[in-house]
Amino acid sequence: MARPVWSGTISFGLIAIPVKLFHAVRKQNVSFNQLDERNMARIRYRKVNAETGDEVTEEHIVKGYEVAKGRYVVVDPDELEPFMPVATKSIDLEEFVDLAEIDPVYFDTAYHLAPDGVPKPYVLLARAMEQSGKVAIGRFVMRNKQYTAAIRAEEGRLVMSSLAYADEVVDPADIEELQGLDDVEVNGREVMMAESLVASLSSDFEPHRYHDEYREQVMALIQMKADGEEWEVPETAAEKPNVVDIMAALEASVAAAKESRARHPTGDLPMSVSTKADIAAAAKKSAAKKRVVKPRAKQPAAKKSAPKRAGAKKQAAKQVAQKTTVKQVAKKSRAKAGAKKSA
Repeated sequence: MARPVWSGTISFGLIAIPVKLFHAVRKQNVSFNQLDERNMARIRYRKVNAETGDEVTEEHIVKGYEVAKGRYVVVDPDELEPFMPVATKSIDLEEFVDLAEIDPVYFDTAYHLAPDGVPKPYVLLARAMEQSGKVAIGRFVMRNKQYTAAIRAEEGRLVMSSLAYADEVVDPADIEELQGLDDVEVNGREVMMAESLVASLSSDFEPHRYHDEYREQVMALIQMKADGEEWEVPETAAEKPNVVDIMAALEASVAAAKESRARHPTGDLPMSVSTKADIAAAAKKSAAKKRVVKPRAKQPAAKKSAPKRAGAKKQAAKQVAQKTTVKQVAKKSRAKAGAKKSA
């Protein structure tokens, strides 16, 4: 059963709606403890002085902010007290905006807002927001920290997301690798192929199809070891980077996506329509068909030639056999013609 993490009221104008706050997302992680392999006891951490190595008790620990390398400004908790936000137990709505105006990068932690008591005011606000298509922006305090939040209506319910502050969002202009993208040239055919790939992979979003495969595999391993089953670490070959022609890769990807959809007409696609290796192999094959091979000039035979591939050997032998057969047929034909004339 879910437990509320905060309770208070949604306040705007002269209206106050009692609500409870519940986490909308539960993070699922695999946590490990550090152990001493000699007796499997937990490893504990101590607070020690970085210079002397001596353990420091709580009464000698103070808070300091590093203003320069090795230089700290010590701040007493009593000095911070006047700046602590007042816990008003209220989500104060300041304005209503369109959801499209909020960049998704600002959304942080999600919560469910549930009515606390009489549900009618809650339902009235949810329906009004849903029909108007507006999102409420407000502020609230939780655990001595002030948050900005966005509240949106969804199927008669209110969902709240805390928002990052503007100075916390990284400006793309500060990322060097993102500069100059407007100067990159792509032709119309490449864009059309990319759009075709996007269209071939387009479908409705179904969250249940995506899951943490790593966590599931780790938990399966832990269960096997707990049950006393043997486990051998499989050998993994290092995957080499494979550079292929972008058009060939796009065409191969589109073909693979269409083939996958043909195998799954109900739209129940697998997690991945094809692996990177499959796409790369198909791209190579597609590129090989389009490649025009120019005849090479004859070169003097080297003393030692590199061994050819088995496929190349078979192809060469086949060509020689075909040439020999043609010569033999021509020779027999000429012999028969000469015999007729002499007769």
